[in-house]
Amino acid sequence: MCPTVRYPHVIAANPTALSQLAAINTIEAASVAGLSQTGLTFSQLLELLGEVLVYDRSLSATGTEACALCHDAGAGFSGDIPPFARGGGIFPGTDAHRTGYRTPQSLAYAGYAPVLSYNTATSTFTGGNFWDERATGLVTGNAASDQPEFALTTPFEMALPDPACAVRRVSLAPYSAVFALVWGAEALDIKWPRDTDKVCGRLNDGGANQTPLALSPADRTRATNTVHQIGNTIAAFETSSLSSPFTAKFDAVQAGAAAFTPAEKLGYALFTGSAHCGECHAATGSHALLTNFTNANIGLPHNQDVPYLTENAPDRSGYVANPAGPGFIDQGFGGFLASAANTNTQWQALAPQYVGTFQVPTLRNVAAGRQRSYAHNGYFTDLKLLVHFFNTRDVLPRCTGSSGVGVTCWPAPEVSQNVNTAQMGNLGLSGAQEDALVAFLRTLTDGYAQ
Repeated sequence: MCPTVRYPHVIAANPTALSQLAAINTIEAASVAGLSQTGLTFSQLLELLGEVLVYDRSLSATGTEACALCHDAGAGFSGDIPPFARGGGIFPGTDAHRTGYRTPQSLAYAGYAPVLSYNTATSTFTGGNFWDERATGLVTGNAASDQPEFALTTPFEMALPDPACAVRRVSLAPYSAVFALVWGAEALDIKWPRDTDKVCGRLNDGGANQTPLALSPADRTRATNTVHQIGNTIAAFETSSLSSPFTAKFDAVQAGAAAFTPAEKLGYALFTGSAHCGECHAATGSHALLTNFTNANIGLPHNQDVPYLTENAPDRSGYVANPAGPGFIDQGFGGFLASAANTNTQWQALAPQYVGTFQVPTLRNVAAGRQRSYAHNGYFTDLKLLVHFFNTRDVLPRCTGSSGVGVTCWPAPEVSQNVNTAQMGNLGLSGAQEDALVAFLRTLTDGYAQ
């Protein structure tokens, strides 16, 4: 089994990827310059500083990848490099030979996710960030603030070998004085070991020692607090109008400043009614988030194009991303609940009920960008086909392979437990009604102007 996308080649030679990398540098420079504006309120300064962090490539181990590579503003801050769609919409990390196994979720509106909690009356988990909700918010009190540390240190993302390396990189950045102004000089007042930059330039190897920098206890505590402040800063950007502006046609209609076309109106009626979409993607009221931050197993087929399935041998750094190889099955939220990362024993006992479930994503900007991949493993690259799947998953026969996908048959789900049959699978919609739903979904793209 071979990867379907040559990631290093795409990053080095693909015009779309090169254009996006150039745009990242341009936006970062403009954002840094913007920090020197006079008359900024504290909130504006914090939000703009968060934007700088999202576009700062130095926050990766090799200094080559910014958060913005996977979170493109033109695609609602989700992934949007067309060649990657052939690999399930999966993006490489700062080492282009390493990739994860899930599509980048939208950074926009992620700041509104509540802290992960469990409602015993409804037997429902709500909140957290990431597809598996592992950024619970229980560390910092904010799910969006918890999230960046995972991305900064995960071996197939930014791959910093130590969370404190992010603090070191900020202390060397051209915006360090502004960061110190916002969070206090002590945030960056750390006595760094002589080998700090050498250590921080190594890729995270996924080993047991995730804090290789020899910091004193006091400096380690300070660095940990500053990492949380980095997360808080990015979270401020995620809830600001810079990334979450609520400027879609949908918002204009809700405010009485625009009107749906007949197709869009029908789609909205279906969405909030017989298609059951609004039961998970709440679409009423001002500033609707188009998600309820719960989780579900939509019965998504296994995507054999995901490159992670081929990463079962040591890479150049000796890191083995996926020992299971092609047999890997993504357990989703249930996998997180069952893992050592979840220390709540009562929640651990509930893990079997959530195997294969993933966070219900916001549908804002779902149609934005050039080439999107949908759901956690990027199985779908066409919005109409995704709607057709929701409509007919339990009606069309199962395929032994992937031939005829979306037209005459559907492959079996990757995880057969806990599949949602209450809101999807046999909606009984006509082709015209599916088209109307897609028309409505296209009204959720920010930047609408009459």
